[in-house]
Amino acid sequence: MINEYEYAQAGGGLERKERPIDPLSKPMGPGDQESGPKRPETDSPSRDNLMKRMRKVDPKQAEKYRQRTGE
Repeated sequence: MINEYEYAQAGGGLERKERPIDPLSKPMGPGDQESGPKRPETDSPSRDNLMKRMRKVDPKQAEKYRQRTGE
């Protein structure tokens, strides 16, 4: 039979291990100005370009869109 000390040494201890490093105070590298994923910078298409593309795909739908938006 093993005692409590041997059990803890074998990795079967019930106590949690304390971590020495706080995850919020990580050292920041040169590229780590902001954390998390970045939103891609995309411009919305111009209305003329949008209408040309819509006419190519579905002319009737482009006509309905034009009526709704007042173009």
